[in-house]
Amino acid sequence: MSVKTYGIYLAYPHTVDLRAEGLGRLLAEFLKGARQRGDVRFVIACPSWTRDNLNQLFEASGLQQEDFEILAPARKPLLLIAHQKLVALRGKKEVRKKEDGLRARLRKLRSQVVRRVERYLGQTRSLGGAALLGLLASPLIALGVFLLLLRRAMRKARRLVEERVRPREPAAQTRNGSLGKIAERPGSYPFIVRLYNAMEEAEATLLDDLIRTRTDIAAWFSPTAFWPRFNDIAAPRLMCVPDVVLTDFPVGFAPVGGERFLENFKRVESAVEGGQYFVTYSEDVKWRTLVQRYNVEPENVWVVPHGANRVDDLITVSGFADNDAATTALCIDLFRTALLKAINYGDARIFGSGNVRFMFYASQFRPNKNVLSLLRAYEHLLKRRHLPHKLILTGNPNGLPELKEFIQSHHLENDVLCLHGLSAQELAACYRLADLAVNPSLSEGGCPFTFTEAMSVGTPVVMARIPVTEEVITDPALQEMMLFDPYDWRDMAERIEWCLTNLPVLYERQKPFYDKLAQRAWHDVVDETIDILDSISTEQGEAQCTRARA
Repeated sequence: MSVKTYGIYLAYPHTVDLRAEGLGRLLAEFLKGARQRGDVRFVIACPSWTRDNLNQLFEASGLQQEDFEILAPARKPLLLIAHQKLVALRGKKEVRKKEDGLRARLRKLRSQVVRRVERYLGQTRSLGGAALLGLLASPLIALGVFLLLLRRAMRKARRLVEERVRPREPAAQTRNGSLGKIAERPGSYPFIVRLYNAMEEAEATLLDDLIRTRTDIAAWFSPTAFWPRFNDIAAPRLMCVPDVVLTDFPVGFAPVGGERFLENFKRVESAVEGGQYFVTYSEDVKWRTLVQRYNVEPENVWVVPHGANRVDDLITVSGFADNDAATTALCIDLFRTALLKAINYGDARIFGSGNVRFMFYASQFRPNKNVLSLLRAYEHLLKRRHLPHKLILTGNPNGLPELKEFIQSHHLENDVLCLHGLSAQELAACYRLADLAVNPSLSEGGCPFTFTEAMSVGTPVVMARIPVTEEVITDPALQEMMLFDPYDWRDMAERIEWCLTNLPVLYERQKPFYDKLAQRAWHDVVDETIDILDSISTEQGEAQCTRARA
């Protein structure tokens, strides 16, 4: 049986951890589905800095090296290496320990020099001895001066690193200065953005050169629309457009990462406008975004819905007298570990008893994720309706200052826990232990993963009423029960409270619908996508033959 080779194009910046991204999980599921076929092989083209991250993602997802090939420049840019080494100094106890040890050795050496000079001065009785002392003392004095200067240089270097990497609490005017900007939010500083853009552009050029050597790849697939350079590939190209959220929320994204998000907006538009063939997860994105907004021909757009994103296999325990109790015990252990990753409350580990009731929203913090409205609804439920639940999130509030400010100003640090950087198992454990999964997102490319992820471990779900969700959840009665207006935090709060009060009823109504969705596996998604890749590669090949004959 012949094996056909297809390429997957990735060009994420070095700051992206694919394990924390929905697209990363989707890519892993896609490759696991492809593994079940024996007639295709995927080559992943990516920057040098993505190689390690991909290997970590795939290892966590149960994929092996032989399941795919990585095509990337062999060495990382020097600028990135320097950046990573600087970041590695942040908060490392061993670095401070080594520095303290060196400083102690310098003090000891200086003391030895001083004692020897003092001892010789006390013993000498002649002018010749004093002259000899002068000759002997010269190199010792030079050594002492050198040690003093070295010590001062070490102090200055340490202060510089601390100011740039781990800023102290400076005065207001210092915090507003350029150095404060670089230390706190480097993405908002135009010079830094331009510097990293230049690095990424050079890396993309190297990647283009590698791709041109792979004439064995029949067609290429890009899992998102962030990269205009994808359109430079000479082979047939299929671009996935999950959702162009920046066109719907440009103002919301503008203050987050400064120029970087505005630059991403331009890149998305450039990528779509120069695209060849497209695939989306929903009819809404196909017609409202691609056809109506970007004037793409409908026959060049395919719709391939998500497969069920299940997480139950990550935590389910078997072989015990009570497998359910054993699974719960494992989840409690994983939850304790997850609590150590709280970045907004240092004592979060005190909630690791397994008896804490909570709601759970797994998502990065971006404007379209609507986290601020969720916080408003939760604050109302906690303080006005006396809700006994915590709210556990997985984003980093430092990325959106208004979220951090809301949590602090409403004194919610003890109730809203941000567990950032969870492993796949820890994520599944949080879903399993939560009373209710929540998703207030204003815009997604397809029905959010939240529904199948939560229901796969027995947790009911309440979600925003958005077109891509209504496209999948079509039962009006179920929509009324589990969907809320994402632009009205009061409606959100009311629906959450009803769901928490009626958890068994909600779960029983959602279970048959989940069972139906769970029948669509990721190998179905892979099969349909490969059919499209086959189609465009054959069509372009036939067109080239026709032109050659003409």
